[in-house]
Amino acid sequence: MEFVAGIDGGGTKTIVVCSDLDGKILREERFGAFNVNSIGREGLTALMEEITTFLRGMGRCASLCIGAAGCSSPSMQEVVAEAMKRADIGNWKLVGDHEIALWGALEGKPGICLGVGTGTFCFGRNERGESVRVGGWGHLIGDEGSGYALGRDALRAVTRQWDGYGETTTLTEAAAKELGIDTGQKMVAYVYGKDKSAVAAFSRAVEREAAAGDTVAKAVLRENAKLLIGQAAVAAKRLGMENGELALIGGLAESDTVYRECLLREAAECMPGFTCVSPRQTAAVGAVMMGRAQL
Repeated sequence: MEFVAGIDGGGTKTIVVCSDLDGKILREERFGAFNVNSIGREGLTALMEEITTFLRGMGRCASLCIGAAGCSSPSMQEVVAEAMKRADIGNWKLVGDHEIALWGALEGKPGICLGVGTGTFCFGRNERGESVRVGGWGHLIGDEGSGYALGRDALRAVTRQWDGYGETTTLTEAAAKELGIDTGQKMVAYVYGKDKSAVAAFSRAVEREAAAGDTVAKAVLRENAKLLIGQAAVAAKRLGMENGELALIGGLAESDTVYRECLLREAAECMPGFTCVSPRQTAAVGAVMMGRAQL
């Protein structure tokens, strides 16, 4: 049997979806993390062997699209190319995870997507097939509007209240109760002694305190929404798009939250020709769609 496959290679898990040549989904399987920076070259080689063994069991893979963060890594490209050669899969492509996210979210149609998680990305494609990426520079110099940025800005507000030049905020009590941060020493140990996901986790408190009426938490959400929608507006301008769909992807943006309301309000003001939508398909299905387009 001939089939098409799509792979969403994530930092914690890898999703493989197979469809027939007409696009009907046949099967979905999950594997371990794909990120070569975390699992190493040997780990990625072993993972690709698992995946290609699964694909061989499905029949003949006529086309395959792999979407993953860090796809420009020479090590990742080499490992994938070697695996494709061993599995005798000639029609394959390795692209960024933002590309398969857009294809899945808008089912292959032109538009723009904003991915909002621990980090962020903004990616768009117009009707001429031209594409552009804005932002997504990582938590040290970018990722505005991300879970990390929300948590960081909230903890910054706590330190400013402590220092005496910031507004009083219920985020201070939340940091003490939920994270055990009630001194400067503990703040420094938490922020600089843990990874970015620990800071991003505090974004849940920002959302909750904003919903309860805290003005500082609300300001954190508004300011980050403005920065993030600003990236989408720039992408639209660079692509020459005055209207279309803007897909909001990720728990922070898809759920019925105060933050989503901020994003929708900012988009209506800055991008009046665009309609905000939730993703119609997953990134893994988007990879399958890209695979079918390669046939």
